[in-house]
Amino acid sequence: MKTTISNFSLAILMASASLTAYAATDAPYVQNPKYSADILVKEAFSKISRNYSNDESLVSAYYKENVSKNNQTISLNEALLDIEKASYLNDKNDKILVKKIRKNETNMPEPLKFKLQGGPVHIAKLDVVKHSLPGCDNKKIGDLYTFEYDTPVEQDGKIMYVVKFDQKVACDEILYRGKIYIESESRAISKVEFNMNIEERGDGYLSFIKNKPSHIKVKITNAKYVVGYKEYNGKWYYDFSRSDVSMQVRNNKTGTNNNFCITSGLVVTSYNPLTTTPHGELIKASEILADKKINGEESLIWELYDEMMLLAML
Repeated sequence: MKTTISNFSLAILMASASLTAYAATDAPYVQNPKYSADILVKEAFSKISRNYSNDESLVSAYYKENVSKNNQTISLNEALLDIEKASYLNDKNDKILVKKIRKNETNMPEPLKFKLQGGPVHIAKLDVVKHSLPGCDNKKIGDLYTFEYDTPVEQDGKIMYVVKFDQKVACDEILYRGKIYIESESRAISKVEFNMNIEERGDGYLSFIKNKPSHIKVKITNAKYVVGYKEYNGKWYYDFSRSDVSMQVRNNKTGTNNNFCITSGLVVTSYNPLTTTPHGELIKASEILADKKINGEESLIWELYDEMMLLAML
């Protein structure tokens, strides 16, 4: 029997839950599977067609990007989105449409400005279930990464196996380390937390900075990511993703050093079947959200969406 998406709102689900419902607690009384962790990970990816929606859907979402300098915000952009969410059974990319934008930049002069290219497009691609672990496809997971069990946890009333992963050997491409949370009964991936192995890479900034003046030196100090999923009526759905990139920037002309942090996140507010026309202006991976000429009226709705994002990522 084919399962289709009915109208439902993740916002309502989150609003009805307590804050502690999203916090994971150790479940030491639960034993990990007797087979190796890499087999469990491969099993989880092999069950995508059973655990996740096979249909295209219309997703409404809230997106936020923030640039801070020495712990003070210098740029903040928010957007309401419609997403044509592709099926998990094909390689089709999601389409991101921007409906409203709210911008807020400080008036202080800044010798160095950061603009996030692609913004919500890249955040949506953190969907590991759709795009596999970063740096490889599902067939090469065992070639590039090692896996080992961590202590199981209980989250939202469900038992999650936790698998730690790291890249096998140093290579030209920068890979990742992190944890995969796998629901014990269905083998669905419920969350993935990962960091780029960038700490010892002097060339790491090339993965993030497209253009910079020659007198500016950049060192990426941390790049961490998380993507989460929610279960509804026996199927799991993309719920949120977040990126935090920290860097040290030295201006050789002025002899100054500053710490910058670029944070961006996306949280889903509702899912619907793709039977209605999505609204908004298409944003491409090469475009900059802050440059879009789309307005969003001032209202409490932005603060409500921001609170929703905080709840989702607890």
